[in-house]
Amino acid sequence: MVAAFVMIQMSVSGGWADARDLHNTLHGVMGVKTVYFLSGPTDILAFVEAADMTSLMDSIGKIRSVKGVASTDTRMVLPI
Repeated sequence: MVAAFVMIQMSVSGGWADARDLHNTLHGVMGVKTVYFLSGPTDILAFVEAADMTSLMDSIGKIRSVKGVASTDTRMVLPI
């Protein structure tokens, strides 16, 4: 199992209704476990889990292709 936190910048400008739609769409991406809206420079934080690195990369690619996602910054969870 591999996991990552994906910090997302939004490009939606339609207010809370569009933000909720984006939230729901992100929840529908395979591997996305939680989605949080944040204050500060990052708009959204998504926690993603997958069986392997290839599946994780696929999920992150799907997040990047969602309408309303301007950019992403991914942080891998390290096993200790």
